[in-house]
Amino acid sequence: MSICLKDITIENYFDVLNLEVHPNQRNFIASNSISLAEAYVYDKNGDFIAPLAVYDKVLVGFVMIAYDQKIGISKGNYLLFRFMIDKRFQGLGYFKPTMDAVIDFVRTEPAGKATSLWLSYEPENNQARSCYLHYGFKETGEVIEDEIVAIYDLTTKN
Repeated sequence: MSICLKDITIENYFDVLNLEVHPNQRNFIASNSISLAEAYVYDKNGDFIAPLAVYDKVLVGFVMIAYDQKIGISKGNYLLFRFMIDKRFQGLGYFKPTMDAVIDFVRTEPAGKATSLWLSYEPENNQARSCYLHYGFKETGEVIEDEIVAIYDLTTKN
């Protein structure tokens, strides 16, 4: 498995829009079309936002990473706004290598220095919670918009 993150371009835009999660997961994540619309708005607001296609030779997923300079959720840190693996590729071991690629990306400091990567998930999303905690995220005890907040310490080596 050789995961790489690539920009969303005119060549892969529709392919990214066609990625889907399983029906029982749809309540846990915004569609990629909504995510790309949000990325456009954040970008127009002057925020750093990186919607990225996840490839393992073929397109397998989508992530969206922001840097909180003025968003106000986790000032001076990176935010993992979206993480999705297409339903055809779930259960095949893509979570860890994709998360490794996300961590590697934010450690390049594309928008500035940071000590943590922040994310949130629905309390009912036990699968996501298990994956993130097993990877090394720690729940903060904070809840934002009914979602559990967890952070990953970027100062440690994985």
